[in-house]
Amino acid sequence: MEFFIGHIYPYLKWAAVLSPVLPFVIGLWLIRKHKSAKFNLLFLFITIGVLTEAISWITVVMGTRNNLWLSHLYTLFGFSVLAGVFYYSFNKLLLKRAIVGGMVVLCLLIFYDAFTADGIMKMNSVSRIAANAMLIMMAITYFYKVANNAKVVYLDRDPMFLLSCAILIYYAGTSMSYAIFNEALAISDDTARICLAIIMVLNVLFYISHAFILRRMAA
Repeated sequence: MEFFIGHIYPYLKWAAVLSPVLPFVIGLWLIRKHKSAKFNLLFLFITIGVLTEAISWITVVMGTRNNLWLSHLYTLFGFSVLAGVFYYSFNKLLLKRAIVGGMVVLCLLIFYDAFTADGIMKMNSVSRIAANAMLIMMAITYFYKVANNAKVVYLDRDPMFLLSCAILIYYAGTSMSYAIFNEALAISDDTARICLAIIMVLNVLFYISHAFILRRMAA
């Protein structure tokens, strides 16, 4: 563990911090040609990721000991934007209303996390897990939609299918790390870093996939 924390973790941290930059640059290049609602929302999600990483880095440089309050804001804005992408991907009014209802519930959970449960200076485990679960359900629902659509022949050409796969892998993979982060941090900083390392690896893969998804949306 000492070798990992001392030699690999710092590089992994920077890879995770810089990972949104690639899809952000590609999005800036493609946004001139493609301006659909789903493309714009996905690009906005990537922009939120870039801003979050930048603010997180600035707080570290300034010597702030705790910037976990960013997680509360990122959960709110990041989930809302991705939920908006799915909102425009479904045609059934019931599904659209369910997405809006999920956003309202998440806002209440984030408020509960920040001011009642864990506190704004701790990882928002409850609302994070809730947001992850909702996004996973949206992804699975889209899989069901595609499975019942005879017009879809090549799944790799459907950007929403690719986004759903990325969401399923990332949010299912990071849920446990977010759930136990506060307990791990109470044990030691190194234990918490192991949780963060899992999140960072999946974060890099998640944002790299967005570069391909944006190109599919613009095709």
